[in-house]
Amino acid sequence: MHRYRNVITEVNSLVKLAMPVSLAQLSMVGMSATDVLIAGNAGTLELAGMNLGVNTWHMIILFFMGIGLSTQPLVAKHFGAGRDQGVKHQFNQSTWMCLMLGLIATLVVWGGVWGMGFLAIDPSILSIAREFLLVISLCAIPFCMTPAVRGTLEGMSLTRVVFLVNFTAFLLNIPLDYILVNGLFGFPRFGGVGCAWATVVLTWLSFGTTVAVLKWHRKLRRQRLLANFERPNIESIKRTLILGVPIGVSFVVELSMFSGAGMMIAAFGAVEAGAHAVAITVASMSFMLYMGLAQGVTIRASQFLGAGDPGSAWYTIKVGSSFNMFIALIICIAFVVFTEPLIRLFSHDDEVVKLAVILLYFGAAFQLADCLQVAVIHALRAYHDTSSPPKYQLLAFWGVGLPVGVGLSFYDLWPGLEGAKGMWFAMVVSLTLVGLLLLGRLQRHRKDSLTVA
Repeated sequence: MHRYRNVITEVNSLVKLAMPVSLAQLSMVGMSATDVLIAGNAGTLELAGMNLGVNTWHMIILFFMGIGLSTQPLVAKHFGAGRDQGVKHQFNQSTWMCLMLGLIATLVVWGGVWGMGFLAIDPSILSIAREFLLVISLCAIPFCMTPAVRGTLEGMSLTRVVFLVNFTAFLLNIPLDYILVNGLFGFPRFGGVGCAWATVVLTWLSFGTTVAVLKWHRKLRRQRLLANFERPNIESIKRTLILGVPIGVSFVVELSMFSGAGMMIAAFGAVEAGAHAVAITVASMSFMLYMGLAQGVTIRASQFLGAGDPGSAWYTIKVGSSFNMFIALIICIAFVVFTEPLIRLFSHDDEVVKLAVILLYFGAAFQLADCLQVAVIHALRAYHDTSSPPKYQLLAFWGVGLPVGVGLSFYDLWPGLEGAKGMWFAMVVSLTLVGLLLLGRLQRHRKDSLTVA
């Protein structure tokens, strides 16, 4: 009974910390879902073009943004140890680093626009995608700088305010998307590119609001995070990059499977591309829930490790990851039971709906595997092990998943798993493999930390 009470207490503590993070992640995905919903209703061609642009944007921007996510565990560890000056120093250096990354990301996105001209894809789809990228590149800088600001707030357990900012942006995105996509109130009809303009406006607005919170929040006045802003410290930035670059690489490796699959599926035409866009949007909503709770585990475990309590850190990881898997099981069942109603929220094209329903069955199948790998990756971050995930992901996604997906989709190696279905089957295989490999790595960290303690 005592052990049961301890589990309930730990779950309650994690939920209070992590639920706002999860809801903030869901709000971000909600913005993407709104984009798909409104662009989809504007036409299958608009949906396909926007989806190609979004996939390319994510492949680029999430690498640079991912580097900045190293701020969260670093700040949390300083906060757990009671080092206020360490928190301020890390925030200041992460900000400089993320500004540099945002500038580079902008240039890379422009290069991506040029490179897309060589793709053998329907010119109409390609034109929408390239215009989408040019517009959304205008928010690359605040997009990359947000992890420095947001990670600092979350590392100090101020997760609720992050949710409020993201949720407000989600609510504003709905009418803004609708107005810009359809050309209302005197605005031009931008089509799918209107979603990019909405993202630019709201990303800058959200970033500015979060910076204001750092300055004016009553719990942060003592830290004076924005006062006497430190100059760039090469050694501190280097340490942050060493921890952060593998996180960015991990995003790229994983997205090379998901976004890369979307780009290859686009070669099969607008229906397959649209079905993939709808199904992946529904599936990614649950992914953000898992990632939010996993980030809560990272924050809490990092704070315990900073306080010199590895036993409590491991208990948080164990309980939090198990709770995450339980949620994944419930979502898996929900996807199977409510597949078609979920799909029809995003498209009324019967051909798109028919294929997207099949794809979402695969999405239901990889919920547990996806949740496992997300939970373990974030637990490893608490131990400052960010280099292991991309190694295992390279093996699972590129060494196994990509060949399987290409073989099934383009060469009909297994009847019934051609086209988009083959790519989704490959994702199930890859996620399962990487989750099991990373779990073994986490167990080794647990033994090492408890032995040292």
